[in-house]
Amino acid sequence: MTEITIDIVRHGETYLNQLGRAQGWIDMELDPHGLEQASATGKALADTYYNIIISSDLKRAVQTRDRIIKHLKHVPDVAYTDKTFREVFFGYFEGLDSEANWRTIAIQHGYQDHDDIIRHESLRSGRNMMHDMDPTGQAESYEEVVARWKRGISTLVKKANDGDRVLLVTHGTFIRTIADALGVDTVGNFPTNAGVTTITANENGAKMVEYNHKFE
Repeated sequence: MTEITIDIVRHGETYLNQLGRAQGWIDMELDPHGLEQASATGKALADTYYNIIISSDLKRAVQTRDRIIKHLKHVPDVAYTDKTFREVFFGYFEGLDSEANWRTIAIQHGYQDHDDIIRHESLRSGRNMMHDMDPTGQAESYEEVVARWKRGISTLVKKANDGDRVLLVTHGTFIRTIADALGVDTVGNFPTNAGVTTITANENGAKMVEYNHKFE
């Protein structure tokens, strides 16, 4: 059986993060602070030996990956982008104020905000409420996000060798959904920019090792 360790890094900050907007598949670059965050994480991971490095194909993830690579003492031959690891797609809600989005969705279901939905129901319920309230029908459901994640990890395990360590640079809501699916309580604990979540994965699935480690 092939078992690998994956350090999952959220991209550094962007201007849309500063503004509290739902970023999704909008292809923003890192802001100056985001570049600093990515460098700080690269320095913290400098001695880690990675066999494979992957990022989402969105600019903010690619920039974060490349900043981290600059600080690694060992850079593997295998480094690539994979759109499977993109952020959750928010459909109609892309680019809008994130808190306002969730207030609108929550009120329709008798709640106050996103965390209130999660406390009383679940992260899955919140994601599917957004999906159901999207007039375009394009916002991803919880099940679609988890299926995408499992497909990407399954492909990665097949490519890797037993014992490999992988660096994966991806996105906040995507990481939070992974953590939730692996049994982590993420209420009030959204993945920090350039923070690291570590899991192990094999042909039978994945297990959480550490969620949302912060370097700043």
